[in-house]
Amino acid sequence: MRTWAAVAILLAAGLSLTGCGPKREPGATLMSWAYPQSKTEPQPPTPPDPIHVPGSALSFTNAQVADDKNPVDWFPDEHPAPPPVVAHQREGGPTPCAECHLYNGRGFISAADLAGLSAPYIIQQVQEFRAGRRASAQHDRHDVEEMAKVADKVSDPELAQAAAYFAALPRTPFVRVVETDTVPVTKAFSFGWLEPVPNGGTEPIKGRIIEVSEDMPTLYLGDAHIGLVDYVPPGAVARGEALVKSGGKGGQPCAACHGPELKGAGDVPPLAGRSATYLARMLWDIKTGARQGPAVTVMQAPARGLGGAEITDVVAYLASRKP
Repeated sequence: MRTWAAVAILLAAGLSLTGCGPKREPGATLMSWAYPQSKTEPQPPTPPDPIHVPGSALSFTNAQVADDKNPVDWFPDEHPAPPPVVAHQREGGPTPCAECHLYNGRGFISAADLAGLSAPYIIQQVQEFRAGRRASAQHDRHDVEEMAKVADKVSDPELAQAAAYFAALPRTPFVRVVETDTVPVTKAFSFGWLEPVPNGGTEPIKGRIIEVSEDMPTLYLGDAHIGLVDYVPPGAVARGEALVKSGGKGGQPCAACHGPELKGAGDVPPLAGRSATYLARMLWDIKTGARQGPAVTVMQAPARGLGGAEITDVVAYLASRKP
């Protein structure tokens, strides 16, 4: 979700974005850097009309940018024509896919990148949300709640159309991994991501991964060209590489299922070049049993064999790879 209109939808649905904060399971608390959540924070002010973003010849109004039922498309020549379910919300229908996953499939910060996933895998995962088997280790995590609503509202023909669209998109690099001892001071936003505190300075990384947008104000406008920076602890990439190749305690190398270059194999999803915090949540959700069912059975043993520090290293390495 990226607009105040979207926030209003959740408030109207009775979902609290303020107060004492979300209830967390113990597992999510142990890796709180991967599960940021807070009360609603104000978004950056939008520029005056007409609004432009770098590299696009188009312009939109504030009202158009804020319309979460019809997400703006700054670069329509860079992808095939999207099916209606990706670009528009029909009466009583689901939130358009592009509102969170963008038209190039990269995903908004904290939302999954879908580009290049196999269509059967995308369909399977939406069905897992629909069945209640794909949950989060953190209670009240809004992106998961939103996807469960989408899964309930999307029709099977719409789902097939969206899956085919995202499966046909190329995977492109959008994550930059930086090993460092210090990171920008950040604050959590209510939908589950971190934003740098203006003039907040830096602080020790303390074994965390701090993921921020390369340009949060422009990303809020729906600019699908904006990438992510994953700040990771020194040495994490090398340690993660060793774990990925050995399989750690579980002894099952990631390449055995995800392909020799970790770019996916058939309906098994790619890992290379994905958001480190997204991958960390998926591993921890599987490890803690929040994600269940046949779709993740093969991942349960490898995930259980990884502790928090090992997951940090593994996802740092995976995010650093070329997609």
